[in-house]
Amino acid sequence: MRRRMRHRRGIRSRSVRGVTVDGMRERLCSKVGCAREAVTTLTFDYGDQMAALGPLGGGTDPHAHDLCAIHTERLSVPKGWVVIRHETLRV
Repeated sequence: MRRRMRHRRGIRSRSVRGVTVDGMRERLCSKVGCAREAVTTLTFDYGDQMAALGPLGGGTDPHAHDLCAIHTERLSVPKGWVVIRHETLRV
């Protein structure tokens, strides 16, 4: 089991595979310069020109992007693309 120290926003906590000692996952928004907590996961289907936005995913897909509430609300996609939002989201 690999252990490492993480330092985010002045808080240090031990984590094992991305899970902190207290059991909470450290998930931050993927947008550059944003340090807000992620609330949704965005994935793309380039072949069908579709973006899917849903609850936080498992965190193992390198092509999935976690977004905070602000960036979820401001999401825009290229012209002609469709955005699929999970129906339980109220953002």
